[in-house]
Amino acid sequence: MNLVVVGGPHSGVGKTLASEIALHALTGLAYGAIKLTVADGERDRGHDHGASALIMADAAGICGRGMSCGVCETVSTKLPSRLITAEGAIHKHGTDTWRLANAGAVAVAWIIALREAAPRAVEDACCYLASKGARGVVVEGTTSLDWLTPRASVMVATDPGRTWKDVALRHVADCDIVLLNTVPVPPGNQSAPAAFTAARPVRCDLADRADEGTKSYGVRLRRLVEERTSVSH
Repeated sequence: MNLVVVGGPHSGVGKTLASEIALHALTGLAYGAIKLTVADGERDRGHDHGASALIMADAAGICGRGMSCGVCETVSTKLPSRLITAEGAIHKHGTDTWRLANAGAVAVAWIIALREAAPRAVEDACCYLASKGARGVVVEGTTSLDWLTPRASVMVATDPGRTWKDVALRHVADCDIVLLNTVPVPPGNQSAPAAFTAARPVRCDLADRADEGTKSYGVRLRRLVEERTSVSH
């Protein structure tokens, strides 16, 4: 299965936008999508998943009434992961998974998992997406960079922003494409770390499909995936 991973140092940087653009760029190659929510370890405590996550949790028949949005509290050592594929959850208007589906994904899966259960959950999700006709998968989830070897990897961040998660700091230098997403209101006031600057990020406005940086990102990603897929064959 061909994989593309889209990560970011914290919420609010544009990971879903970058994933949508990736799916548009890979049109015709039968890519599905995974939204990966890791529910332990480096939680982004400042991030409330919001009403959209509540809707998805309710539609999937899982608890959505804990602290914050309650999504992370739906997994535990007794139930270390959840793979959500129900149409009612995935296609709820305004949710991240709805956005990924509308961006051209063959099918979409949402994973909520403890860190140690995430690799197996992603494997199971890839099998599900393959059964729906996917030949590749865009994984929106920074933590997956710790164990996946994707065809291409993308790191998107803002500057300023909030404190970077360790997983993003570990992998930013290794990512094939690093994006500096210019947003009207930054999600924080901390300067990006030196590792981000050293990665020579491409400045772009991911909310603007006509932006030159955004367009070059899509073209470059498509080229990387096609080149590396042909070499592997």
